[in-house]
Amino acid sequence: MKKIKVSLMGGTGYAASELIKRLVTHPNVELVKIASIDHVGENIGKVHKNFGNRLNYTFENLSAAELAQQSELVFLALPHKVSFLKIPELFPFNVKIIDFSGDYRIQDAKLYEKFYGATHSNPENIKSFVYGLPELNKEMIKTASRIANPGCFATACALSVLPLAHAGLLTGKVRIVGPTGSSGSGVLPSEGTHHPIRHNNMKSYKVLNHQHQPEIEQTLRAAGAKNLAVDFIPISAPLSRGILVNSICDLPADIKLTDIENIYKEFYKNSPFIRLTGSKEFPEVVSIAGTNFVEIGWALKEEFNGTKSFAAVCTMDNLVKGAAGQAIQNMNLMYGLDEMTGLDDFGRWP
Repeated sequence: MKKIKVSLMGGTGYAASELIKRLVTHPNVELVKIASIDHVGENIGKVHKNFGNRLNYTFENLSAAELAQQSELVFLALPHKVSFLKIPELFPFNVKIIDFSGDYRIQDAKLYEKFYGATHSNPENIKSFVYGLPELNKEMIKTASRIANPGCFATACALSVLPLAHAGLLTGKVRIVGPTGSSGSGVLPSEGTHHPIRHNNMKSYKVLNHQHQPEIEQTLRAAGAKNLAVDFIPISAPLSRGILVNSICDLPADIKLTDIENIYKEFYKNSPFIRLTGSKEFPEVVSIAGTNFVEIGWALKEEFNGTKSFAAVCTMDNLVKGAAGQAIQNMNLMYGLDEMTGLDDFGRWP
């Protein structure tokens, strides 16, 4: 098979580093260019220390249009509110797009403005992007030319209860609490991610107001949830990688653990990156760190007030399944490849 020529815009972040690592070893890909406005002219190993001097790529100050002329697919690992300024430059070219930012995920431009604090500069193009969650939209991704890569928390939260939404069992309030690693905050240090503060510390942030909340609701409604509302509390945890979300909702009083197991197994039967631990063992971050795999377990509490309480625990790596790995999974589907190509590796243990 002819190799897919790809380029990357925004090459200095953590997600970009994970993407580069996997693209250069992908058997069906030729990484052509890496664009950045920072560290121009420097070898990428000067920024991403894991590469050393083994890769002959430098950061180049190239426009989106220049990348499009040399590539058939462009990844954009740019910040929110920057991506929507660059992406329109790609539209005149016959190039596929996978965007890491939140700029094309939320279909309602007014909701985007509320949660991201910016007016979208080309809202008329939002609906041309397919939301790149393969466990929900695999068939649409296969024929898409523009992908909005999901957010890390949005992926974990949605996957934790997606089978219930599809089964028509997700209604009313879903409450989600989850710690995340510091790499999710980006490569630039801030007070919240500074090591002396983050180490040996945990804190909640953006309580009930995280930008992934409307994305989670949108995804679950697309899967079949009705009359849904999500309360979400993210937690800053003292680890560099990983997300562990705990999603709690009410289910009908007659639901049984065997029903839950059947619903989850059936929904995820064609999802190779989903590992179900069930009700006997709960997922841990260390099991999936550094991989594109997701683990989901659950518990069911006895009837109260005509309902049963259900809790799903979901773990994943925020830089792989939450960003670069999911982008490659989407690329594989877009080009008719096995979706595990370049991603079927083992994590670190311990």
